[in-house]
Amino acid sequence: MQAKTISIIGLGRLGASVGLALKQAAVPAQIVGHDKDNKAGQKAKELGAVDSLKWNLAEAVAVADILIVAVPPSQLLDTLNVVGGHVQEHAVILDTLPLKGPGLQWARQNLRRGHYVGASPVLAADSLTDSREGLAAAHARLFQQSVICLMPSPAAEPKAVETAVNLGAALGAQPFFIDPVEYDALVEGVETLPGLMAAALFQAVTRSVGWRDVLRFAGAPFALMTLPLRDGADLGHLALQDRQATTRWLDALLEELQALRRLVAAGDGDLLRATVEELSLEREKWLRDRARNEWNEADRQEVEVPGFAAQLFGFRPRNKVGGK
Repeated sequence: MQAKTISIIGLGRLGASVGLALKQAAVPAQIVGHDKDNKAGQKAKELGAVDSLKWNLAEAVAVADILIVAVPPSQLLDTLNVVGGHVQEHAVILDTLPLKGPGLQWARQNLRRGHYVGASPVLAADSLTDSREGLAAAHARLFQQSVICLMPSPAAEPKAVETAVNLGAALGAQPFFIDPVEYDALVEGVETLPGLMAAALFQAVTRSVGWRDVLRFAGAPFALMTLPLRDGADLGHLALQDRQATTRWLDALLEELQALRRLVAAGDGDLLRATVEELSLEREKWLRDRARNEWNEADRQEVEVPGFAAQLFGFRPRNKVGGK
């Protein structure tokens, strides 16, 4: 089976970047796009992220051999319900949302055709501090030298999983298999928690005396710290997907804030400076590790990357993936 058509549902930063990366990799397939916002879809086409647009979601789903769902979290289940009724029997469905539990549950309960694979491409290190939004921040190297986390449905055929691995390779990302429950619990700490921190910070400032003057003087640190609030509707949706994990992360954050508060209240400048300097060095090391994408994992998977016609669209033999 060779995939002739890849459909991308949701043409924001992530979806458009996937299209641009596939174009840059010269994958031999027609790339079809769909977005609820017709203007966003047209802009993505002008950028070259897709070859054509389908304004009707069902039509975009029906033509796909590989279907990439990159909609906001609040639109996921409605989108997947359309997918279930129109997806082709052989199609591989990749859901790229931050949390995998909702999509996998939907696939177990509703998917009768196609092969569902939870997939989270991780941004390249040099894109982490890009504060631009939407299509303005889309580019072909958004996932280069990074990883793509894969959490396939138990019902997905091995060949469908291999297709997901190979699509990640086309994006420039190394596959990383992880249990979806573990993944969601961890991601709440790095995706949801920053948004809740932003909400708390903004609310603390706006409830303070003279808050209008405070906001008049606020600069880049405050603007960047509160940046996650731009996705406010989806933030609440994500926070409630795994309430236990979210509350554990909030408790851990509160403990750290209390520890810092004690140092400030005690006027312990030496310990406070040492603590912050150590954390600053740890952050720099993390960014260097992210840029190199080298984590010293003994069981790191090596993925052979043959020509894209055979690799991405011809389903490679299973023993080509991870040495198995």
